[in-house]
Amino acid sequence: MYMYTQGHSRLISTGVYLPEERVRMRDIMQQFDSENRFGIPTNWFEKAMGICERRVAPADTLPSDMATCAAKEALDLAGLTTAELDAIIYTGLARDHLEPATAHIVQRKLGAENAVAFDITNACHGFMNGVHLMDALIATGQVRRGLVVTGEQGSRMGQLAIEELRVTTSRETFTKLAAGLTLGDAGAALIMGPKIDPDTGFMGFMLQSYGEISGLCVYGRHGQENAMCTDMPTLVMHNERLHSAMFREFMNRLGWLSRDIARFIHHQVGIRIFRQHASYAGISLDIMPNTLTRFGNMITANIPINLYNLAKNKEVAPGHKLFLSGSGSGLAISQAGLIWDAA
Repeated sequence: MYMYTQGHSRLISTGVYLPEERVRMRDIMQQFDSENRFGIPTNWFEKAMGICERRVAPADTLPSDMATCAAKEALDLAGLTTAELDAIIYTGLARDHLEPATAHIVQRKLGAENAVAFDITNACHGFMNGVHLMDALIATGQVRRGLVVTGEQGSRMGQLAIEELRVTTSRETFTKLAAGLTLGDAGAALIMGPKIDPDTGFMGFMLQSYGEISGLCVYGRHGQENAMCTDMPTLVMHNERLHSAMFREFMNRLGWLSRDIARFIHHQVGIRIFRQHASYAGISLDIMPNTLTRFGNMITANIPINLYNLAKNKEVAPGHKLFLSGSGSGLAISQAGLIWDAA
């Protein structure tokens, strides 16, 4: 039922790009007069989803710019030069162009001429797919130092939702477009390499895809840039059900118990998701880092930015067991076990 692979790599360093501009969710709601149009208070996102604000990048900033900025920080923290990169995988939903691959533009901006570069995309799940794929390249010996990177422009998708909500009074339409309003801008990068110790680093990955429920979140229908439509209640329901079943099997594979998990890092779309993960995993909310409140849903950047914050704030130490839980419309889910040994 599940794809399971043993981990062969370690996390060396992380880097991020976060725009300076903050936009409050209540100010977004005021842009389309939510109280008068839909009878929904301007603080609805704070109360219902736990999101107070998100970040917005300057209008002239490209996804490759955010990704490159994050990559440079990761390289600096790792003490590596761009010449030492063997592969670059760009995983963002946002891209500079349909062609060429944004990874090639990141490669050029970094000057990483020795690296092979390509994009993969899988909605919000792309970064986890990138980590899994880079681990496989490292396992075969083709890569010694690999960069997984993303740059997301969720605010542009949110603006499309705002424009549609300005010309309707349908509460049903608001419900379908609400998730798009939560998307923020960010860049994130992760550098991976071979394990130093077989008992640390990525210990395993488990993945599955469920195409039969691929219509629950749709953006860019027929190649057009239109607002993202989401059946959030159904998507959240399936997410909990599928992750819960996978968790039991994956933890058995890892040989871990719930009490062994020092930090649980997951894709963050709303505060309800925190409670669901905590319930099926038998863990405390206290070990679940939260970027949702201040940054919203950063699409593929959610998980790597949480890893970055844990390292920066010294909230993890060598030997700590981290559980990663990824998801994205399609529906794609994955879980990974990481024993921390990064600087």
